[in-house]
Amino acid sequence: MKIATIGTGVIVDGFIDACHKVDGVEVIAVYSRQESTGKLLADKSGITKIYTDINTMLKDVEIDTVYVASPNSLHFAQTLDILNAGKNAIVEKPFCSTDEESEKLIAKANEKGCYLFEAMSIRFMPNLELLKQKLSLIGPIKWTELSMCQYSSKFNALRAGELPNVFNSEFSGGAFMDLNIYHLNFAIELFGYPINSQYFANLHPNGIDLSGMLYMQYPHMTISAIATKDSVGKPYGVIHGENGMIEFIEGVNGLRSFTLTQNKEKTVFNIQTIDNRLVYEVQAFESIIKNGNREEMNDLLDKTQMIMKLMTKIRRDAGLYFTADKKYI
Repeated sequence: MKIATIGTGVIVDGFIDACHKVDGVEVIAVYSRQESTGKLLADKSGITKIYTDINTMLKDVEIDTVYVASPNSLHFAQTLDILNAGKNAIVEKPFCSTDEESEKLIAKANEKGCYLFEAMSIRFMPNLELLKQKLSLIGPIKWTELSMCQYSSKFNALRAGELPNVFNSEFSGGAFMDLNIYHLNFAIELFGYPINSQYFANLHPNGIDLSGMLYMQYPHMTISAIATKDSVGKPYGVIHGENGMIEFIEGVNGLRSFTLTQNKEKTVFNIQTIDNRLVYEVQAFESIIKNGNREEMNDLLDKTQMIMKLMTKIRRDAGLYFTADKKYI
């Protein structure tokens, strides 16, 4: 894989570092609207190609895959251009603004014979598979609590009257898309599709959610998931069962370890040996492309589309609309 990146946020640094650690993967170009920010990223990572025009970048025959980490609302149009150019795409979470958009991208990838992935890192973590094996030890599960509270570095700007992308409906921002999306993926990975779900959001006057509580109901269990960008807190998670509980001290995003408690005895589990959690997803993408395993790619995309449909329904039911929604409702 010879990769170009779109975006210059912190997550791009992590992705490039992950690529450096996987055989057969090389980041050879970066794209940024401003050459100065692109050069800063490229120089830091030892990359020589810098593009400020996406169309020019997509004509580079050396690039076969593009990693998209731009603002949420740009994912659809940029990824569509990438696929139409005959290149593979790795798209940061959230995959798109709406399920209508994600459905079109999946169809286009299969039409063009390109590979398309959502960079939802939790799906590829070894500790997730280990956790699935340990769930039965705590007996019937009754309640799951998840929390990811982060006082956004952009919140003060919003309070001062500015409109950062992360708090802008034009860019499909807000707490649900940025943080609760991890909880939604985690829940479906472990427990499948809920029978009912509802989002209670604290909305800014501009209509974006600053924080909120997501409830997901299953036949014999309920999940409550908190995500905030307007208040101080810490990540955590607990799965409560009749015979014990499982705790995630640092939350479920990195899933760096978990503790199982039974009869007051605690056991810590962790089989992840790589600090950069993004390495696991890059390894998976490289293997799928190298082996031509489109069936595995489509299985992952089926999960992405299922979650996109649920995510879109939940936020629209909560009165949370983006500019991207206007094309479909």
